[in-house]
Amino acid sequence: MDIGMYIALAIVVVAGIVAIVLYYRAAGSENKRHAGAVNAGPEDTAPLRDKNANDAFVRKLRRAALRRGLTVVQPDPAKTAFCAMIVGPHGVTAVYGADYTGTVYGSSDPSWAQLQDGVRRTFENPQLSAETARRALREVIGQGKFRPFMVDARVVMTAPKAELAIPRTLPVYTVKSFCQYVENSADFDNDRKVDEQALKSYLEEHFC
Repeated sequence: MDIGMYIALAIVVVAGIVAIVLYYRAAGSENKRHAGAVNAGPEDTAPLRDKNANDAFVRKLRRAALRRGLTVVQPDPAKTAFCAMIVGPHGVTAVYGADYTGTVYGSSDPSWAQLQDGVRRTFENPQLSAETARRALREVIGQGKFRPFMVDARVVMTAPKAELAIPRTLPVYTVKSFCQYVENSADFDNDRKVDEQALKSYLEEHFC
């Protein structure tokens, strides 16, 4: 074997070692990111939720809305993805209650992740889910005989023990921050001359 072949063999061996090192560094970085979590198995892909979180949130929301002179409609979960609809002179602000537990990793990406008990589960970005539900809500409201008004949607992380790894720049609320928003925001001062009682009755008829 001449020296050229020895050099070529050495290059192949070194390249192989470098590739192995880079692979394990990348794998270690991902494990560190999610505390060594493993993906949920094929039978266990649904994210874990706090089934009582949305109802507890709506009770607090009612008190905040009452202080502002607004009305809260709590729809049937089988008829819409929203856990509450705030009715006022401005129109409708629908609330998407994201009741995921554990540590929730979120961004502007289409998927978010939940880490709990060492298992990582993914689910659709709640902002995308809320927007889909908002369009469906607006379509139903559009069939009523109402003056034009805003149909808004907000995402609230309702599980009290969830840890949120979400950038502050994302328009996602905690229970506390959303109730403060309802009590203090000028968004609800935009008077569109809405017949609030008629709108409340219409929403109850179609979603409760």
